[in-house]
Amino acid sequence: LIPHTVVSYCCIRTTSNQSQSHPFHMRVRSRSDINTTNMNIMKPLNVDFDDEQETLSFLPEAPVVHIRVPKRKQKKRWWWCWPSCCFSCRPWVCQGLLFMIVFASVLAIKFYTAVHGQLPFHTKKGMGAAVTNWHDLHLDDISQWCLQPNVTTCKCANPLQPTHRHGHKTWTEAHVENEKMARNMNTKKSSPFREMDVVFLGDSIMEGWRGTSFGQIVEKKKEHSKVFDDYFDMDKGGEFDGLVLGIAGDKCQNLLWRIQNGEMPKKLKAKVFWLLIGTNDFLKEGMEQCSEEVVFMGIQRIVEEMMLLKPDATIVVNGLLPRSDIGRDGDGRLYQKGEKTVMDAIDAVNGQLEDYCGQHDDLEYFDASQIFIRNNPKLGKGKYQ
Repeated sequence: LIPHTVVSYCCIRTTSNQSQSHPFHMRVRSRSDINTTNMNIMKPLNVDFDDEQETLSFLPEAPVVHIRVPKRKQKKRWWWCWPSCCFSCRPWVCQGLLFMIVFASVLAIKFYTAVHGQLPFHTKKGMGAAVTNWHDLHLDDISQWCLQPNVTTCKCANPLQPTHRHGHKTWTEAHVENEKMARNMNTKKSSPFREMDVVFLGDSIMEGWRGTSFGQIVEKKKEHSKVFDDYFDMDKGGEFDGLVLGIAGDKCQNLLWRIQNGEMPKKLKAKVFWLLIGTNDFLKEGMEQCSEEVVFMGIQRIVEEMMLLKPDATIVVNGLLPRSDIGRDGDGRLYQKGEKTVMDAIDAVNGQLEDYCGQHDDLEYFDASQIFIRNNPKLGKGKYQ
């Protein structure tokens, strides 16, 4: 229904004179032209729907409005989008990830070298298949752990496992002092650029050259340090420069721990590293009288570690010195018929060390046994003298 106040009626009529401008003509009739009798009747519009475009062209054109529709973002894969995000909007995230990767890599390398002794691509000098690395050593290869046959009560330590002696006397203080000397030895010389000639590593036999025991001055050993300086301190008239890194009572696994924990730093350079260790592994204290197999494997493990840390140096392996565990009234007896003695085991170890050093170009074996042994006909014949 059309309100009375605003009455209008639209009629569409085709005119010939307006066909060029517009195909349809719109005319608004006045109120008087409207037949009031037909006010309540809405006549259908006679429109030809065959041409829809032409029929509806009388309608006003709607304004064109451009609406920006945001594109749907594709979900990016994290494995290729995180670098761009890190460098553009989150640089601290990228730095944190890189730090974690580097830190994890360093830990992995250290763990591998601690377990296997060297990296997979590390090569060593040697004479072929006869040369083995320490990670090829296995405790299953030890057929007898105790020195005496048919004895299983000995408690020998694992020769491949580094072990400290913290809490025993002043062992820790002695180790710390050795570590300081190893790091600062060159600065104490008159010529700091002069390379060290020889570094001695071992137990009380080596430490005695410093006149100490467990790092403490021993009155009766003061003369030992003077003799050492006369030969191995060029600032005091010696022919060579030497350094002693020994602690009394150490066994193979103790020395292995020390060289892995500061006593053989990278900055310590020497032409020769001289090793004497293993005699304390034959001690009876605490039922620890180990067999020659255990002692030899412990020494071999240390030598392999030294060759890994100092690949360009010459390593001298000193044979174990003679010792007696059967001497009666201090007669110094070394051997006993029908009984296995410590000296028998020492001879076996020294023979293995000599063969082992012969398989490496950078190892030298030195045997000083005959310097300390003399014959006593009263004790017997042959090696039993």
